Amino acid sequence: MDFQFLVPKNVRLPARISQRSNLKYIKTVMDNFDDRLRADFRDSCLGFLTDVPEIQFFAQLIQALVCRGIHCDKFHELWFNVQGHLTRFGLQEYAIVTGLHVGSFPEGDRYTKALEKRRLKEKYFKSLDKISCAQLEKAFLRASTPRADRYKLGLALIVEGVITAPNNNVGIDEDTLAIVDDLELFFAHPWAKVGYRH
Repeated sequence: MDFQFLVPKNVRLPARISQRSNLKYIKTVMDNFDDRLRADFRDSCLGFLTDVPEIQFFAQLIQALVCRGIHCDKFHELWFNVQGHLTRFGLQEYAIVTGLHVGSFPEGDRYTKALEKRRLKEKYFKSLDKISCAQLEKAFLRASTPRADRYKLGLALIVEGVITAPNNNVGIDEDTLAIVDDLELFFAHPWAKVGYRH
């Protein structure tokens, strides 16, 4: 079978693969949670991330896969030709690899009210139009931050700094701060869909 590569063999150049996801945030959060918060985090849907700081980023493997990417009509899937075999990477594979929840996006009054509330934004970032991960980390590390808010800010820092990892010039998604203020809503949120889109 012949497949049309996304990057034709004759134009492949040595390149540097970069990583936007900043795994240091996981260590920062875990180091600054007390034992109870650390245990709560480990028991949550994000608990698998406690082992992630030890995972290494393999740029060569990613570059090799990119060079084997093939054209496909499916916008939300990546297809690769690996020694003549088609291999797919889509939302299902992303969810399996990450362990994140896939379900549907929440709807209804509770979700709408959570998005409108903005308590954490008003309390810690009132004067800011755009919140960076560094500013979120600073609020998380502040000694005066109450324990319950520290947990929520830590969760938001992991989602924004590791799972969605916005470009440095773009602020975090403030909806994350609104959603995390309702932990039940936060843990039911389809973070796999959010992360996969990024």
